[in-house]
Amino acid sequence: MKKFFKWLGFVVAGVVALAIGGVIYVYFASEREFARQYNAAEILSVSLPTDAAEIEEGHRLAHLTGCTHCHGDNLAGGPAIDIPPLARFVPPNITSTLPEMSDAQLAGLLRRGVKRDGTGVWFMPSEMYRHLHDQDLARLTAWVRTVPPSDGVTEQSQIHLMGRMIVTLGQFKSGARQIEESAGAPAIPPGRGAYLVMNACSECHGQDLNGRPEAKAPSLALAKAYSIEQFARLMRDGVGTGDRTFELMTPTAKVRFSHLTTDEVQAVYEYLQSRFEKT
Repeated sequence: MKKFFKWLGFVVAGVVALAIGGVIYVYFASEREFARQYNAAEILSVSLPTDAAEIEEGHRLAHLTGCTHCHGDNLAGGPAIDIPPLARFVPPNITSTLPEMSDAQLAGLLRRGVKRDGTGVWFMPSEMYRHLHDQDLARLTAWVRTVPPSDGVTEQSQIHLMGRMIVTLGQFKSGARQIEESAGAPAIPPGRGAYLVMNACSECHGQDLNGRPEAKAPSLALAKAYSIEQFARLMRDGVGTGDRTFELMTPTAKVRFSHLTTDEVQAVYEYLQSRFEKT
């Protein structure tokens, strides 16, 4: 019996040692990924607009693309989003750092997912923003420059052990790494509808628009089941067929997609109808 407990002790000690070793490995492997450096080279081929209407268009784009949805209309940060047991995402107060960033650095942050220190962003959807044309990025930047610094969120985002494990396994990647790995991917199709979809919908529904179960976002092929009137109501009020509401789409439509014009809703609808016509 003593020998049994002795060997049991060895087994338990071995398991504990392996567990501790695994945790240490996950921690350092994930830290290495967090510290990975990227090339942030970005330029704008156009000057920032100074016309009030163009700047206000930048404000509208900030709504459509979700900038104000996460960071607030004053960009001082938003409420934390808990994703147990993976992470706690806290949209930061970016008004304190924007004055220190050049326009090129801001372009690199948005379209390449690279921060000023060369590391990648982890919660901002730069894989979606990379599709922004220079003209729209200039409008967005011009509006951002009008927002005064203010006190706001000071809490930092955290990635918990389970989230770190997913990072180590390569199942959760920074925006910069996703963009780096997508180099050479086909350009988005021409047309206003495709442009709007890729800059407003691909964050949740994926770059292929086929949905992301982890985000509870279905394939956008569902648009085939909607008439244009039903689709317009979905985009503006977040109400689907049968008067259904949705955990993600309903609040998102109200604060973001309600800023789409009637023509833009039509363009999005027509693009999705043609995009999935063979599915």
